[in-house]
Parts: sequence; C-alpha cells; structure tokens
Amino acid sequence: MFLTLKQISDKTGIGVSLIRFYRDRYEEYLQFTGDGRTRKYAENSADIFLLVAKHYKNGLDYDQIKQDLDNKYGFVIPNSIELTEDKTKTTQQEDLVQSLKLMLQQELNRRDELILELQEELADIKETLLKQDEKAEDRYRRTEDRDNEVLQAIRALQAETQQRNKPLWKRIFSRT
Repeated sequence: MFLTLKQISDKTGIGVSLIRFYRDRYEEYLQFTGDGRTRKYAENSADIFLLVAKHYKNGLDYDQIKQDLDNKYGFVIPNSIELTEDKTKTTQQEDLVQSLKLMLQQELNRRDELILELQEELADIKETLLKQDEKAEDRYRRTEDRDNEVLQAIRALQAETQQRNKPLWKRIFSRT
C-alpha cells in the first residue's frame, strides 16, 4: 500500500512540511512509486519518518541519523525496474521485488519491536536496581543510626556504672 505525504503526516502526526524536509534529506531510504505530485510512498516510510523525527528530538545530527538508517535500511531496493521486452517477465520481477520488500520490511519491523522490548526491559531492570540500591542505602543508614544509638547507650551505662562504683564519699564530694 502506498501513501501520499499528507496521509503519512496524518498517520505519524508530523507536519507535512517537516515530512518534506525529511524526505529531501533521506530520500534514498524511501520506497515510492510515481513522479512529482503523483508520487506515493510505501507504508513503511511512515516508520522511517517517525524514526528520523525521534532521532532529531533526541539531539542526533544528520550523520548519526544517516548511520542508523544505513544500519536499518541500508539495503535499498531500486524503486523501478528497467523495462524488458517481455512485459510478463517485468510484472513477475515487480511482484518478486514487492514481495521481497514486504518480507524484508516485516523482518525489520520484528527486529525493531524486539529492540524496543529489550530496551524497555533494560530500563525496567535499571529502575529496579536503582530502587534496590536506594533501599540498601536506606537500610545501611538506619543500621548505622541504630549502632550509634546503641554505642551512646553503652557509654552512658558505662559512665553510670563507673559513677556507682565510686565510694560514697567520692560520689558526694566529686565535682563532676
């Protein structure tokens, strides 16, 4: 299924002018049919536009975004096939190319979903570890406070015991 830039804009929530900007900068990663105003883009183009927008939002520059797109979509399949004498053969080739594109895109989507799941799981693990770290620090502080209180109580008992062990006349006439 192919979409216009307006349809992609509606689907992604990215403005049409920004979509055009991304299209002009990263056109080699987009699959399309037609020319000029009749040009339509493959449905997976919406994912590419969303990814580019996310990268810009995260502060990545052109080269970093291009590198990521190369890693994910670097196997660009040509948008057109040279016409041969046998139109049936051309149609079969186009069907094969479309099938390959679809299979590859599905595989990429599965991989991206797996990466997102793993990133979320990693974030959850990090959050759990931070909470456990905070709990351990809190327990350590409470244990340290309790130990200090026990030491103070022991010192107070020792001082009281020493005071009691003094003879009566020293307890009465001592200045302390």
